[in-house]
Amino acid sequence: MATIRDVAKLAGVSVATVSAVINKNSGVRVSAELTRRVEEAIKELNYKPNRIARSLSKKENYTIGYIVPSITNFFFPQLAKAIEDIAFEKDYGVYLCNTDGKIERARYYLDSLIENRVAGIITTLTWEIEEIDFIENVLSQNIPVVGLAGARVNGKIDTVRPDDKEGARMAVEYLLGKGYNRIAFIGVKDSQTTVIRLSGYRQALLEAGLGYDEGLVGLASGFTNYEIRDIVTKLIRNYPELDAIFVFNDLMGTAVIDVLNRIGKKIPEDIAVMGFDDSIAAYTFPRMTTMSIPKVEMASIAMERLFKRINGDDSSPLDIKISPTLVEGNTT
Repeated sequence: MATIRDVAKLAGVSVATVSAVINKNSGVRVSAELTRRVEEAIKELNYKPNRIARSLSKKENYTIGYIVPSITNFFFPQLAKAIEDIAFEKDYGVYLCNTDGKIERARYYLDSLIENRVAGIITTLTWEIEEIDFIENVLSQNIPVVGLAGARVNGKIDTVRPDDKEGARMAVEYLLGKGYNRIAFIGVKDSQTTVIRLSGYRQALLEAGLGYDEGLVGLASGFTNYEIRDIVTKLIRNYPELDAIFVFNDLMGTAVIDVLNRIGKKIPEDIAVMGFDDSIAAYTFPRMTTMSIPKVEMASIAMERLFKRINGDDSSPLDIKISPTLVEGNTT
């Protein structure tokens, strides 16, 4: 590969002149003739500037870290794409970090992102991130952080998250309005997001005067089909009059649809299914009704906050909630 010295030699100029042409905002003036010679040499040699070296010399890094708890949950790759698209427009790269809900992974990425001096970090405030004091450690290194999605808030940083409680309340209110009145909820154990969405589910039932029955709540340890199958079959066995299931997210919703199909329940004639997050609802059969979390809007706001912090904004942190919206499918 060609080096900056090769470019300087071919153009007949100094390395400093080549550097000034490459770094157009360096403040060093280069004549039009020398600029032309350097640019022609760069083109002829197919020279690619060393981005890491440029970052070290200018004490700037054009890379952002994005930390997700699970890359297999379609919701987070969709957020990642939105973040990467925005970063690309600003000539930034994105370092994608998947903790997989594990503390050791979170610690590795904490050390790695600090070592590589990323310009900023977007992260979901999951339990493993809190467990290792990730935010405090990163802020101590003067690296700005913004929380995106998830239910947790850290008063030291900006957070952008869906209004989970209101979204869940709206989902159940919609089901009640369609005539369903025996509605179950399936969520995830040890999940703060589940706790908040469950509170919205409960609120809607109480507002409708139906009461809250804990027996209609099923919590799984993960998104595996066999566990969802056991929960669904138990709900139907204990509540033969069950007519709707509100599910924590679309991924779990697909498992619920699969179970109902396997046991011969018609959707929505026998039992309706309601998802949450609009990550894969459009690809299910029947097409799942869901509460859509506006992922591009959330990513845009989070990135806007991050770049403000990168550029020195030291105003008080904001906690920004975005309201989900109903996307009606064929499962209700």
